[in-house]
Amino acid sequence: MSEKLLLGVSRAIITPEIGAALYGYRPNLFSESVNDDLTATAFAFASGDTSAMLISITLGSIQTALCSEVREKISEITGIKFENIIICATHTHSAPNLTGTYGWGDIDRKYYESIFLPNILSAAKEANDNKKAVTVGYAQGESTTGINRRQLNPDNQIGLGQNPWGPLDKKMTIISFRDEEGCNVANLIHYGCHGTCAGSNKEISRDWSGVMTDVVERDFGGITAFINGPEGDIGPRCTNGKTTGNGNIAFAMELGGYAARDAVTITEKIKSYRKAELTAFGGSVKIPLDSRMPYELAKQEYEKVKEDTINNRGLYALFCRKTIESYEKNEQEQEFRIYEQNIIRIGDIAIVSTPFELFTEIGLRIDTYCKDIPYVLTLSNANGSEGYFATESERCRGGYEIKMCDIKHIQKYAENADFALICETLENLKKV
Repeated sequence: MSEKLLLGVSRAIITPEIGAALYGYRPNLFSESVNDDLTATAFAFASGDTSAMLISITLGSIQTALCSEVREKISEITGIKFENIIICATHTHSAPNLTGTYGWGDIDRKYYESIFLPNILSAAKEANDNKKAVTVGYAQGESTTGINRRQLNPDNQIGLGQNPWGPLDKKMTIISFRDEEGCNVANLIHYGCHGTCAGSNKEISRDWSGVMTDVVERDFGGITAFINGPEGDIGPRCTNGKTTGNGNIAFAMELGGYAARDAVTITEKIKSYRKAELTAFGGSVKIPLDSRMPYELAKQEYEKVKEDTINNRGLYALFCRKTIESYEKNEQEQEFRIYEQNIIRIGDIAIVSTPFELFTEIGLRIDTYCKDIPYVLTLSNANGSEGYFATESERCRGGYEIKMCDIKHIQKYAENADFALICETLENLKKV
């Protein structure tokens, strides 16, 4: 007889003080008000000897090293294995900076130490201390909240906009948990889409996904959280024909209503709740790398951009400088880069972490190719922040995401790196 699935859930407010720098557009964008509170929502699972924790944070992302530090602290206070803890960011761009990407501003250490860390630890402990037996129900449907944002313009150049013929995963998955009395305890919503509706606004906000989770929570009960899927090339389908609202937060509230409608419709499809087994896995994926930019070319490129410090041009200047330094220090090239990957499986559903902003086709392929698990929900910005991870078919077109992917490290990913990630992930899924 299988062990009962236990779940504890808790939420903490992680809203910064007004005046906090907002991450995602430029380093000098400061909040002037709070539209809606930011949250950390912890789900503590246990079954027999296995325990795991999933925490959704309504932030843009969190630096990989910083995220590991938080997970270690959570492991210490809960006893849950480090490798069985997943912290995933919803990728709202109207939240404080805990990523620290060069060109986008430094990590807000004051916010991290005084607000974020104590509150996420509090939520984790409370969730772990208050577990009870639950059953699980789930349903899947379609939502057009997102749209491929790699707009192909008449000059054959890629810009950020709406691309109606680009790849898009319309699947929205709802996971609902009920206690033994039949009351809703919690809900998880999985979908892949950037949190950029507001677009350079000055209000603190969870963006569109915040409206959606609030409505599901209101209509069905149970603490509700959003977990973002592959969103690297997917933006919100704003009614202005763009994937940002150019500073107008009304676009986030509007699209959030549309997303809520879809989420409610899908949740209503859940007709049965059943027992589910829990398994968890902590491993890694090994991604092949290309060679560095040649030394002389790096020097030439650096001369062109060395004065730049903002956004992707600033990051490119840093990339060129680090490439030059790597040659001058006689550093050896690496064949692979290894990233952590964690999986929590609950019955027919596997939740898979990646620290990347994955292109949507990668998640589609993983879910399709995995024959043994009915629902594979791949996460972006989970247990770290390692930037965009593009498909091989899109790399040839270039554009913002490809440039960012290629200059994240001095050795960019090799050809067919997406296939390598998919294969490594499928191997890891066999272990749960």
